[in-house]
Amino acid sequence: MQMHGQMARVPVTARQKFAEAAYFYNGMLPHRTNPVVFPYYLSAFVSALRSVSFYLQKQYAHEAAFAAWYEAKQQEMRADPVLKLLVEKRNMALHQEPFDLSFRQGWKMPDKYGGVITATFLAVREEAQPDGRVRTFLQVEKDGPEEEVETQISWHFTDDDPKDVMQHCYEGLEKMDGMLKELPAIGLEQKEEQQ
Repeated sequence: MQMHGQMARVPVTARQKFAEAAYFYNGMLPHRTNPVVFPYYLSAFVSALRSVSFYLQKQYAHEAAFAAWYEAKQQEMRADPVLKLLVEKRNMALHQEPFDLSFRQGWKMPDKYGGVITATFLAVREEAQPDGRVRTFLQVEKDGPEEEVETQISWHFTDDDPKDVMQHCYEGLEKMDGMLKELPAIGLEQKEEQQ
């Protein structure tokens, strides 16, 4: 037996879109060593974060206090280098093509070596899993056992960008959260909390 139906459209607030962006940010964290899955979460993140301001405009378009406040916020967002970068990445992914990412890959030194490995032989082997995750193995001395070590990958929007993608995204979240937290000061507190 099957039932058919249609779900009613659920209204979405700017704060809920912010929560969606935070969800995708948190999804990036456990997939940092997965070059297949990490870009999916990043693409979803930049799209959701950009949508916060769209939903904010729709949600409060009829409020007089919002219009003047938001005009100043738009100027701030356009001038902010982090938000500008994230919007550019979202626009590229949505309207043109997936954006390129650079990465730096290495491994965490096991604590048992005290930060230094002294050996006549050292081999590092990397292995891509079927799910895309990268694993790293270390062998100290030719007759030593091979052991798995923690793979570390940092992602960057450009090869010369010293800041990790995760840092850019975190800063973008902080800025949008700060903006949403200003709503009570212009009398929109109850409406944001009720929706």
